[in-house]
Amino acid sequence: MKKYFVVMMLIIASAVVIADDSKFAYSLKNCTSFTESGNVQTEGMNVSSTKQIVGWENNKCVYKEIVNFNGMNVTTTCRFTQPQINEIISVMNAYNLVQQYSHDSIDTSSLDAVKNNPVVKVWNKYLQDSSVCTLSGLK
Repeated sequence: MKKYFVVMMLIIASAVVIADDSKFAYSLKNCTSFTESGNVQTEGMNVSSTKQIVGWENNKCVYKEIVNFNGMNVTTTCRFTQPQINEIISVMNAYNLVQQYSHDSIDTSSLDAVKNNPVVKVWNKYLQDSSVCTLSGLK
C-alpha cells in the first residue's frame, strides 16, 4: 500500500506540474536534455519534484525524477521507447487542448481528484511497469 501511495504521489507531481508545460513536452518528444522543478499541494502535503530528461541511452529515452514529501526522497528512473514517448505526448497534447477551453482549474487536493486525469493515467501505466520505470528510496 505504501508503494502505491508513493507511486500516486509521483504521478500527481509529474502529471499535474508538467501537463501544460510545452518545453517539457518538446524535450520529452525529442529526448533532449531538460530539468525542471515544481511543487504541488495534495492530501495536505507539499510534494516537490525535480524532473530530468537525460537523453538517449541504448535506444531508450532516460527520464529521472526525484520527489520529496514528508521527508522522504523517492527517485524514479524510466527508460521510454519512442512509441511510449509518442503515447505520452499525444495524451498530454490532447489534454492541453481541452484545458485551453475549460474554465475549471486542475484539482490536486486529493488522490481521488486526479485519478481519472488522462495524463495521470498514461504516466501511471508506465510508472507501474517495472520494465519501464523503477523506484528507489522506498522503505
